[in-house]
Amino acid sequence: MANLADLKAALPGFNWATISPALRSRNFRLFWFGQTISTIGTSLQVVAEGWLIYHLTNSTFWLGMVGFIGLLPVVPISLLGGMLIDRVPRRKLIIATQAGLLAQAAIFASLALTGRLQLWHIIVLYFLFGSLLAIDHPARRAFLVDLVSRDDLANAVALNATIFNISSLIGYAAAGLLIATIGAGGTMLINAATYVFPIFALVAIRVADVGWDTQRAPLGAALSEGITTLWQRPTILGVISLMAVVGGLAWPVYGLMPAFVEEVVRTGSVGLGLLLAVGALGSIIGTVAVARLGGRRRGRSLVIASLLLPGLVVGFAVSSNIWLAGLFLVPLGITLLIVQSLAVTLVQIHILDRVRGRVMSLYSMLHAGSDTVGNVLVGSLAVYAGLPLALALGGLTALLFALALSLVIPSIYRLD
Repeated sequence: MANLADLKAALPGFNWATISPALRSRNFRLFWFGQTISTIGTSLQVVAEGWLIYHLTNSTFWLGMVGFIGLLPVVPISLLGGMLIDRVPRRKLIIATQAGLLAQAAIFASLALTGRLQLWHIIVLYFLFGSLLAIDHPARRAFLVDLVSRDDLANAVALNATIFNISSLIGYAAAGLLIATIGAGGTMLINAATYVFPIFALVAIRVADVGWDTQRAPLGAALSEGITTLWQRPTILGVISLMAVVGGLAWPVYGLMPAFVEEVVRTGSVGLGLLLAVGALGSIIGTVAVARLGGRRRGRSLVIASLLLPGLVVGFAVSSNIWLAGLFLVPLGITLLIVQSLAVTLVQIHILDRVRGRVMSLYSMLHAGSDTVGNVLVGSLAVYAGLPLALALGGLTALLFALALSLVIPSIYRLD
């Protein structure tokens, strides 16, 4: 009888590289799978929070404003957090932020389940959520260089983007059904439980727990170095600007979706989950498109996607039923993913390791800030002009900006 060694020799070995080169790294696989589970929970939380806010206030203004309040701590914390990310072991820092997010989600769930949740509770918890994410998001992006080789970094960035999209597809589709069956509080409780997975994965990861920035410059100089790095690279600053303005004015399609399904297509929580899942499906298709690009024509693809995305936002805005809205959401999800994924990939490739934490903190700050400001602006305009017109005006503004920037900084088009 053949022994186990003979059997293993006879069978073809499984090669993670056949799926993605970055997955050859055990550390990256642990990180990726743990974050995927956690981000499914975050998707549940996003939908449940939006549902709770809208039904507590019946206002598109508060849908955007609560997110804006969560943004308030991001600017000061991101600037200090970027320096922290470069100086302390990133793995331990991310464990701490994930534990904090677990506690925040558990408190939110308990208040919702006991019927004591009020608007001020949501505001305080959202402020805490934004504070933790201001460190967690850029730390996770910067941590990628500790997990994979330089050759696999671009692939790891693209795979990291798929975490959000795969998780959104699952989480958004499930959220509508969960809210309808176990309520928003039960949905939030599931989210809290998902944070256990990335914490265990991070504990199991084996990396050298050291900081990258060994110069230990004074606080003022260290804080300004990330800003100076971007200011001296106008092409990369232009890339970030496209992500922030075009992506930020497209994001209200998702951020204001609870109001859209109630006021425009009138489908309730199940329709909310389905539309968000359709958008996430488009994002997964976009991930495949980015992967097929490899290292070629990234800048050109970014510019083209930035010009297409606003038109799709306008098309979604004028949709009068759930089927037409879903039809626009698929290509909208594709192009939004391409813009966001190519932008972060180009930034990661063209910056130095020593300032990576600070630059990625600035990137994350602008990313979160633009999405939130977009929600506030479009949500506030919707109070007076109606949601479809407000979304369409945001799309037209984004189109004009993308056209202008592509003419002012044509070097973006030539980036790889």
